Amino acid sequence: MKPFDLRRRDFAKTAILGAAAAALPMAAHAAGPEENLIFSKDNPGHWTGKEATHTPVATAQGGMLTVRTPHPMTDDHFIVSHSVVLDGGKYLGRAVFTPKDQPVSTHMLPAGYKGKVTVTSTCNLHDFWVASITV
Repeated sequence: MKPFDLRRRDFAKTAILGAAAAALPMAAHAAGPEENLIFSKDNPGHWTGKEATHTPVATAQGGMLTVRTPHPMTDDHFIVSHSVVLDGGKYLGRAVFTPKDQPVSTHMLPAGYKGKVTVTSTCNLHDFWVASITV
C-alpha cells in the first residue's frame, strides 16, 4: 500500500483529468470510453447502490457555489476531492480533503454567471462521480 500522500497525489491527477471529461454532455449517455469510469446518480455503472453517498450535491446562492458529498469519512474510505467546471469546460476550482475533513467545498462563481456548473467528487474506493446544476 502506498503512503497516504502518494495515494492522494494519484487521485489528484485523475480528478483533474476527470474534471475536463465531466464537462462533456452526460444527458445522452451511451456506452463509451467513460462507461464505468465516470459515474452519476443516473449512471452508477458497477457501483449501483453507491449513488446516495457518492454523487456530489451542488447548490448556488449569492454567487457562491457549495458542493457537498454525503459520504462518511474514515481513514480507509473517504472523499478525496471536489472539482468544479463551468459551461464550456472552464475550470473553476478544486478542493482536496483528508479523512479528517468533511467533504464540503465552497467556490466563488464569476460575477453574474449564468449557465451549467459541473461538479465532481472522487472517492478513494468508489471512483469518480459527477453531477450538474444550472445557475
